[in-house]
Amino acid sequence: MKNWYVVTTKPKNEERAAVNLLAGNIEALAPKIKLRKYKEGKFVQVVEPMFPGYIFVKFHPVDEFRLVKYTRGIRAIVNFNGRIIPLQENLIQFIKNNLENGVATIQKKEFQKGEKIVIQEGPFKGFSGIFEKELDGRERVAILLDGVDYCARMEIDRALVVSS
Repeated sequence: MKNWYVVTTKPKNEERAAVNLLAGNIEALAPKIKLRKYKEGKFVQVVEPMFPGYIFVKFHPVDEFRLVKYTRGIRAIVNFNGRIIPLQENLIQFIKNNLENGVATIQKKEFQKGEKIVIQEGPFKGFSGIFEKELDGRERVAILLDGVDYCARMEIDRALVVSS
């Protein structure tokens, strides 16, 4: 009986492994996810593997084991003490139900005024604050940072300094 198993792929070979398995009439699922990432000073949409280095493969553990194991792009079939453990069908169905053309999309989180937040990307990464409001323009919000104690030391030309 065919079951779903987790398979590790060679680095950045999730799609290649899935295509090669499908060419051998073995069902494979290499889900992707669309999300926003902060790159080079701005947010961009990217599509990347949902589980980097892993795909799901439906195969017969005896009849098709070698075919899966030696498919190009595959590193190994995930096992525990030499035993491969099948996944529950409803887990794979849940993932499939949340894909559109093989890609899942993360919905934009809606914040409430006064909600405590932590900045996860960009130059203020790690700072926490309180959500104030959304601003005009896409993807812009106002937050009040918690307790920012900042001290900078600068060296400038003495001629630029005046006494008050």
